[in-house]
Amino acid sequence: MKAHLGIDLGGSNIYSVVFDDDFVPLVESKIDTEAKEGYNHVIDRIRKQIELLQGQAAEKGYELATIGLGVPGVVSSETDLVRIAPNLGWENKHPLLDLGLLGRRDLKVRLANDVNAGLMGELARMPRKPYMAVAFFCGTGVGGAIAINGELIVGRDGGAGEVGHMIVRDGGRKPNGGVRGSLEAYIGKWALNRRIDRYFDARKKTLLRDLIDYNLKKTPVKSSSLKKAYERGDGFTQALMNEYYCKFLAAGISHAVNLLNPDLVILGGGIMESMGVKLLPHIHAKLPARCINPLPQIRLAELGDVAGPMGAAHLARSL
Repeated sequence: MKAHLGIDLGGSNIYSVVFDDDFVPLVESKIDTEAKEGYNHVIDRIRKQIELLQGQAAEKGYELATIGLGVPGVVSSETDLVRIAPNLGWENKHPLLDLGLLGRRDLKVRLANDVNAGLMGELARMPRKPYMAVAFFCGTGVGGAIAINGELIVGRDGGAGEVGHMIVRDGGRKPNGGVRGSLEAYIGKWALNRRIDRYFDARKKTLLRDLIDYNLKKTPVKSSSLKKAYERGDGFTQALMNEYYCKFLAAGISHAVNLLNPDLVILGGGIMESMGVKLLPHIHAKLPARCINPLPQIRLAELGDVAGPMGAAHLARSL
């Protein structure tokens, strides 16, 4: 029996799922990306995940027919090139080649932007596709994607939909990679790390101090830590997310609404998966004053973490 492997490579985690032909998950695995250890280290971790899951699928009687890899950056599927992936520190890399996946007759492989894959995963489950959908996936970075009638808009060089690099504050701060004053420079997890660190350094009271038992210099703040502090009524965390975070995210969404006039905006990624239900009213409240076009339907991604692997696997099988 044929199986399809989708891999969602994020700045924080590598999440891999093997699906059957009906896209029912068979086996899965999630490990830390360890992006700070460099490109070759990450490639080695992906390779080991492929070997592990291929073996587990074989034990269930399945043979891998396709592998899709979603990467958080500007990707050219035609040349299998990751031109830039700021949150991984990658420039002009060929991960499929370095994984030894190209040129195999027994395997179809596909490289894709991770949010393109995530949006395709979400759309695959919709019986009726929206005319225009825009996705914002919020986690370590802020990625985006655009689809018309269920077909991805990738742009000339594969860089369409990079909502995280829209300017929300001219001349503002610069993220680890990318554009000064961009949305990602304000609400990407590394930006949140800096804001949390400054609050800690000021010796101000917050439950987050007790919940974060990892090094914020090396590890993006975990969505689970933010959620716990938020739900326990921590004033700093609630202000950070309700006012600061939602203000900048609403600014980014308004750019997409005013430019593209979509009928659907999907919010996904780790932070939205953990806290989206709480944050959505605050985002809605900040949008009307920023949008000249009618507001689209705004809803949370429904597949959670599995959207990225499912979309990557779908894109690989469509070759």
